[in-house]
Amino acid sequence: MEKSVLLFIAAPYMGHLAQSVQLAKLMLEKSNQLSVLFLVMKVPVDPEGTIKVQNIISGCNVERLRFHHLPTPVNTDNWSSNKGLFINQLVEYQKPHVREIASKIKGLSGFILDVPTSTLSDVAEEFRVPSYIFFTSSAASFGLMLHVQSLQDEHNQDTFELLKTSQELILPSFVQPVPITVLPTVITDKLLWSSRMHKLIQYWRKPKGLIMNTFSELEDFALDSFVKDSAYGKTGLPRIYPIGPVLNRSETKIKSHSEIIEWLDNQPPNSVVLVSFGSLGSFDLDQVKEIASGLEQSGHRFLWVLRRPPAEKGGFPREYENLELVLPKGFLDRTAFIGKVIGWVPQLAVLSHSAVGGFVSHCGWNSILESIWCGVPIATWPLAAEQQLNAFHLVKELGIAVEISLDYNEAKEHQELVRAEQIEKGVREVLGSGNDVRKRVKEISEKSRAAVQDGGSSHLCFENLVTTICSGSHGGR
Repeated sequence: MEKSVLLFIAAPYMGHLAQSVQLAKLMLEKSNQLSVLFLVMKVPVDPEGTIKVQNIISGCNVERLRFHHLPTPVNTDNWSSNKGLFINQLVEYQKPHVREIASKIKGLSGFILDVPTSTLSDVAEEFRVPSYIFFTSSAASFGLMLHVQSLQDEHNQDTFELLKTSQELILPSFVQPVPITVLPTVITDKLLWSSRMHKLIQYWRKPKGLIMNTFSELEDFALDSFVKDSAYGKTGLPRIYPIGPVLNRSETKIKSHSEIIEWLDNQPPNSVVLVSFGSLGSFDLDQVKEIASGLEQSGHRFLWVLRRPPAEKGGFPREYENLELVLPKGFLDRTAFIGKVIGWVPQLAVLSHSAVGGFVSHCGWNSILESIWCGVPIATWPLAAEQQLNAFHLVKELGIAVEISLDYNEAKEHQELVRAEQIEKGVREVLGSGNDVRKRVKEISEKSRAAVQDGGSSHLCFENLVTTICSGSHGGR
């Protein structure tokens, strides 16, 4: 029988691409009627990230899953220095190449896109096949974006004036009023909104379905808000499929980076705090020294993923060649028996280790889902994107995290340092044994695992999604 071919296209960020590859693998496991062609974009200004992307691909030997590398732009000198706008330009550059590849696919049945590649649904329409968007952040933040777009487009409201005159917003996807200070910069910055997000959000209303990396038991309030009449405008929404958590669970059995795992093997249970700010997170020297002081003063064991800031504003972080040049003098010697500083870790494998009892995190959604899966509480320190909103959601609404900061934002012109005392306090709190936060995380961890088991909420939703895709019933929503 001829296979139905799905065309996957994800932004070349580790968090997006890794989860999209995992989604493709799960779909292929569920149905032997499907095959996947995954189109890979490279970022010429991020060679280190390109290597990590290639590692994901080379380690993925799955039947009926093929990868195709799209051409790399030769000259990007005049492209935006903003990472988000740069990716927008990269997606537009790739449109004719995607169109050409799609024209040669026999049995093309649909496009699976992520948020930064949403505009490629135009190409899907040209071939009269459905598109689905894989939303790799929270349902609550999805609701915020839709609500602001609806206020502007359907109610003619100047949301920027509203943000100037308000201290908080009432949002359909949140139980509590949301402080203006935790809203994403793409919502509060008029230029970023008009040049990037506004258009993308309009595209979110067009596909046949929205695949969400979340689960009902975690975000029931937000997910329920999407089915209420007119909560997000008159145009309605595509069908929403909460199928998460989508995680690369095979990473928990990883054998590489054995030095890290061996070190953890020698630490007591729940004694180590993982300090990591994602593949795009980095700090200037002054903040690095505050983190070092806070960790040392806490007296707790730590595993610290330290990234070097980009060479240019808006660029991509790298690994340090010599950590002693950036850390306080003697720090590595003084903490040699209780800590390790490294440039990258297999994060899910580390969080799964019994020695890890807390996580100082930037609150990226993938990291949140991994910490929940492993039952490890977070100390929140958001940096960018929707991470401040995620931090607020975890601490104030769900009660499954402690606060170092809720509104730290690297885009602020005069962002104050997070001082060593705050960091020390957060580490002590997140590693505290028997606290209510740890108990709640354990409870939601059990629910996250039940959701993807046979008969679980996400499992049933995923089966429905794959059946819909395989049925070929592509007329309407």
